[in-house]
Amino acid sequence: MKALTPIFLSLSLLSTPLFADDGDINPDTARAYQGYMLTFLWPEGQSSEHIDYKNVFTVDNLIRLPKESDEENISVTNNEASASSESTPFDNMEQKLNRRVTILANEKWTLIFKAPGDTIKKQFTSKQVKDGYPELTGDIAIKLGRYLESDIHYKHYLFDSFTQPEIDPETVNNNESNLFSQDTGNTESDVKAFEPALVLQLHMSNRTASKKVNYLDHPTIGTLLYFHPIELEDAMAAIALETMTPETGASLDYDELQSTNELFESSTKVDPPFIPQ
Repeated sequence: MKALTPIFLSLSLLSTPLFADDGDINPDTARAYQGYMLTFLWPEGQSSEHIDYKNVFTVDNLIRLPKESDEENISVTNNEASASSESTPFDNMEQKLNRRVTILANEKWTLIFKAPGDTIKKQFTSKQVKDGYPELTGDIAIKLGRYLESDIHYKHYLFDSFTQPEIDPETVNNNESNLFSQDTGNTESDVKAFEPALVLQLHMSNRTASKKVNYLDHPTIGTLLYFHPIELEDAMAAIALETMTPETGASLDYDELQSTNELFESSTKVDPPFIPQ
């Protein structure tokens, strides 16, 4: 029965608008991969190169996660890769690197390209969260050509700490004395213990064949990339499992998917990869 599960999942997914028989997915041209990315922070003092962080003048447009997602200011926030209990090729590497560096993100994606030239975009955040603000946010655009071309944009934040105002328990329910009942619109949950103060914006490009681990070097942020080709049916079954709703057991349709497999036109500037010795 277990052997038939991927078949049933594939058939179920094919009946949804995402993979409906409308000519969008052609098995002769479509290609599927499992994509993996490990991002880590080098310790301070590892490089003499000056790294230029810029001031953050406003936090209005920054990602801020719900407070309940924090757990001692560390939270796994990626909805696809981090929620999965499956191991990745970088798990052993993460355990080894953990002794010397700070692991920011360990991502896993199921990628289905309709044809050569298609690009898939994914977004992710770091495991480290301070007062709802991820220490690292990023997006990656992966283009299928003769090679797999990756275009990555990182934003790494340094934080300032703030002193929480003291509230008299006897007057917290008094509207005239309550600090959070003024016309400012602030609530207790709006008070910040930490706030992004400086940001490093980093752009990395890479081109690689599948089944090869690539290292993208930088004095502050290090990145490992790996793509493994898989069967189209297996990829469709994996996406079906990732998007299956616990209430009904059915896969979400195209309109309900949250960037599970977005395809868009993009021109990617490719730099030769840095291969560590």
